[in-house]
Amino acid sequence: MKKILVFLHKWLGVVLAVFFLVWFASGIVLYFVPFPSLGQAERLAGLPPLEVPAGCCLSAQEAAQRAGLHFTEARLGMHGPTPVWRLLAPDGGRPRWRTVEAGTGALLPMLGPEEAAAAAAAFSQRRAVQTDMLERDQWTVAQGLDSHRPLFKVALDGADGLELYVSPGAGEVVRDTRRSERFWNWLGAVPHWIYPTVLRQFPKVWHQVVVWTSIAAVLLAATGLLLGVWQLFLNRNRWIPYRKFWMRWHHIAGLVAAIFTLTWIFSGLMSMNPFGVFSSRGVPSSERMQWLGAAAPALDNPAAAVRQARAHGLAPRELDVVQVAGQAWYRLRDAERQWLVRAEVGAAAQEPVAAVPDATVLAALAGLRSEVGMPAVRRLDAYDGMYYARHPGSPDVRHTRPLPVWRAEWSDGVAVYADPASARILLRADPSTQWQRVLYNGLHSFDFAPLLAWPWVRHGLVVGLSLLGLALCITSCVLAWRVLVPRASRSTAARRTMAQGER
Repeated sequence: MKKILVFLHKWLGVVLAVFFLVWFASGIVLYFVPFPSLGQAERLAGLPPLEVPAGCCLSAQEAAQRAGLHFTEARLGMHGPTPVWRLLAPDGGRPRWRTVEAGTGALLPMLGPEEAAAAAAAFSQRRAVQTDMLERDQWTVAQGLDSHRPLFKVALDGADGLELYVSPGAGEVVRDTRRSERFWNWLGAVPHWIYPTVLRQFPKVWHQVVVWTSIAAVLLAATGLLLGVWQLFLNRNRWIPYRKFWMRWHHIAGLVAAIFTLTWIFSGLMSMNPFGVFSSRGVPSSERMQWLGAAAPALDNPAAAVRQARAHGLAPRELDVVQVAGQAWYRLRDAERQWLVRAEVGAAAQEPVAAVPDATVLAALAGLRSEVGMPAVRRLDAYDGMYYARHPGSPDVRHTRPLPVWRAEWSDGVAVYADPASARILLRADPSTQWQRVLYNGLHSFDFAPLLAWPWVRHGLVVGLSLLGLALCITSCVLAWRVLVPRASRSTAARRTMAQGER
């Protein structure tokens, strides 16, 4: 048994030593510099206020019908001086964003380079200096942007190297990056996630590469831990059985860093949901239909909702339609706030409200999984173990992890978190996803509640343990080099170097 463990650990170490070194170093960078994205707060702040003239606008359904589109999402915003509906519509089996004039229902053509540059300049209030069309690059390679492809990359003037990515179909900015962000991500997210475009553009292949590399890494860490403890007790006269410098310190560093090295590698594997061991956190379509309720009747002119919001001193930048328990609402948002106005034709006029009435949300939750039974429902004014914000001070928290929310839990362990302010289900958890919460999020990011409450303790743990892991990896790389390049070869190379220096 020991010979098998030594063989596995030795040769897996030779292959993966550099991988481990890169993972630890890049993990420190990624912890402080996330992958580029355009947050909701930043996106909304860059949009112009909604300006709807008298006589405008068609509802999303009417506009889509005139344009000959079917849609799953609709947002009312500005396209230059014109109010438009941005519709997510099927196109050849893949949903794509298209833009329709809100006043006439005319389908607008895709943006060209000049229009994309103008959209980026209006968003950033800077001058566009270069525009390129691309299908994907390192910062737009994830599938989340597939409905916007191809994209225009627009470089803006300024010392920070700002580049904006514009969707020609939606006519809006969908991602931004800056020079420092790109630099640090080449040292952080890209190597840590094995994320080069040449591989990541093939999602299934990338998934398999990461999963099987992580499985091999788990075996390396596990065999190292077993051998380290085993060797510790082999010689009763000396705790550390090795006399050679690098072997001795590899053993010592392994004993100190082995547990968290193993848990970090294992939890990284769990992030990929290997072989589908965890269920999805998404809401099944049957439950989503129950949440929405019966189809809402014809919707009122959205311009009326905008004017009503303005009459109360609000300045919305975007409007979309949400539905819960058969009620349709217009949601109006700016960078910091959102409001709801009833959307059905003939609905009683009312002032904008901050949230859907409690009775409506509770009724929707009660009927969500009626085949299982009635859930236990309570309002959360603070985060719990499943629903939490890793960076509670971020301006995007109000969009991604708002409070308060309603939590409904059924007897089979399924829990749903619903946001009354946006009339949406934000998270669905079952016993499987609760395990994923611990085995991936908890072990990999140390985002347990006590550590989130003391961020500097969490920072210190992550950085300190990562530095210990780096020390272990440095010893591993030296030993792997000595396996690959025998001592005789190293001595010959050294003698040649000395001889050349004497000439």
